[in-house]
Amino acid sequence: MSAICGVLRFDDADVASHTVERMAHRMKHRGADGIESVELGRLALGHCLMRVNREDMYEAQPVIARDAVLVADLRLDNREELADALGIALADLAPLSDSEMLLRAWRRWGESCVEHLLGDFAFAIWDRNRGTLLLARDHMGQRTLFYHLGENFIAFATELPALFAADGVPRRLDEDELARRLLRSTQRIEGEFLYRDITVLPGGTRCSIAADGTATRARFWEPHADPRHAGKSDAEFIAAYRATIEEAIACRIRRLINPPTLLLSGGFDSGTIAAVAGPLVAAGGGKLVCAASVLPAGDSRRSARAAVEAFRGLPGLDIQYYVRGDESPYDALEDNFAATGLWHAPSVARRGIGRIAHAAGSRLAIDGHGGDYTVNPYDTAMLGAILRHGQFRRFMREFAARRRFTGWSPLRVFGRDIMAALIPQGMQAGWRNAVNGFVPAWRRRGVQLDFARRALASGAVDRNLLRDGYRTGARWRERWLEMCRRTSAGAVGSNYGAATPDLDLTRPFHDKRIVELALALPDHLLFRDGRERWLARTAFADLLPAALIDRGPGNDPEEPDLLAMNVEAAPAMLAALRGLEKDETMARYLDLPALAAMVRDGADDENRNQRIRLNFAMGTLTKARFLAWFDRSNL
Repeated sequence: MSAICGVLRFDDADVASHTVERMAHRMKHRGADGIESVELGRLALGHCLMRVNREDMYEAQPVIARDAVLVADLRLDNREELADALGIALADLAPLSDSEMLLRAWRRWGESCVEHLLGDFAFAIWDRNRGTLLLARDHMGQRTLFYHLGENFIAFATELPALFAADGVPRRLDEDELARRLLRSTQRIEGEFLYRDITVLPGGTRCSIAADGTATRARFWEPHADPRHAGKSDAEFIAAYRATIEEAIACRIRRLINPPTLLLSGGFDSGTIAAVAGPLVAAGGGKLVCAASVLPAGDSRRSARAAVEAFRGLPGLDIQYYVRGDESPYDALEDNFAATGLWHAPSVARRGIGRIAHAAGSRLAIDGHGGDYTVNPYDTAMLGAILRHGQFRRFMREFAARRRFTGWSPLRVFGRDIMAALIPQGMQAGWRNAVNGFVPAWRRRGVQLDFARRALASGAVDRNLLRDGYRTGARWRERWLEMCRRTSAGAVGSNYGAATPDLDLTRPFHDKRIVELALALPDHLLFRDGRERWLARTAFADLLPAALIDRGPGNDPEEPDLLAMNVEAAPAMLAALRGLEKDETMARYLDLPALAAMVRDGADDENRNQRIRLNFAMGTLTKARFLAWFDRSNL
């Protein structure tokens, strides 16, 4: 988890002294092994170094060469393949840093070098001869890069607070994006973010900035099915599935300096990582710390404890638990806003697991995020999708298998696995409106109605794409592709958060090879024998616990006591809300009395639907506190 930043001016003026030094120090939690910067007149670059892999011991950035200056946050997974293509002897490869490999690839292929890289990366290369700057971000956006293109300069950084530390970078909210987020729209505009004139470089994209400041952005990759998988038999797909996942995990582990920590939920995605990575880490003399967020022993509410216990005794695993005490995600919210520039409450589970990882000496965290929309896809009514697509004989076979597998009655199978596929989404929206007294979704968000009406009238928000107890838009295969695209273009990346210093994050199920395999998998391998995630159950049957192989539908939540946590925090949030009642920004965007009523109703009523509304209201109140903080900090 290194970090980069920089400023390039187009008017021949020098970058103000100490600018990038100031930017880099806003990301000091990413620079445990050093923070360096260089000022070269109209160009200044900064780099925060955290050594995670063995080759990082040879990193010395910014790289200043005769023809280029480079900063990069990267891990290359195809070093041997690159070495062969670049004519580097394997005996000479070990002491070469990834940044040196990147520089050599750029010299060979120019801007097209990105098409030859495999791994997680974000980098900037200044061509000293042409005076151009190249920015690029990896395929699935596992590294992050924000930038602001001003009239006479461009500034970029891994994190928002660092970008805002540069002179001339504006701090203004984008009201269209604000409306989409507050109204819970599924719309996203690629590159746009919460802040106006701040762009997140989409994954799989390179951006070339000419000497005069003209920017040209181009995709070098987007989620697609690898044609090499076309025409494979079921047995070949099973073999490819296992081999691809094993390599995506192994390449993230084989060169680590210290053993990693896995966020283990006991499900198929993180569970497969545990089963594959444990022996690999053990072979190097270490243990894979498997940290799980659970409820206290004996608590009857659902959590991951039982699922995780099924992994105890597997090779190379050190299972540890995080159990929340009185910690709340709403503690010191304003400090979190300042540290990240984001308006979300931090995950207490991830913060607690981060402490476990830090105590174990890990510098890399791994999770299974992404599996459920790539190679282990899941969506509601997958059985019903078979019927909807007219595959009647397959449907009857799978309906019977589903009943045998789950033990459910025909009526329950129909209600859980079929009905939603047969009801048009427009009818679902009408039913939801009827349940809510025919009050449309946009009027039930705690948002000022005038602000919402303007956003709807301008087209900034499409009322047909608002979440309302079900997910609008694409379903099944189209939804999984959309999720891959959205993840690739998004702003989260590997930013584990300033609240968890000295810890990188990687997601094997976001490996481009996994995505390209996932989009080639035939439908009949995704739901088979009455089971979702049939491929995982089959391909890794010899490694995964029997309890997981036979596990029925459903996932365990990462925050198992979220509802109780929100009930506990509601009074303090309401008290904070009363202090914001006269804030002009609040009055412009949010209906604070309506939000207060939602919180009170949810906290006082034990009905589950009311408690779910409480979760939503607490999220919106968090955004209210962000807006107030933003207003004050912008003075």
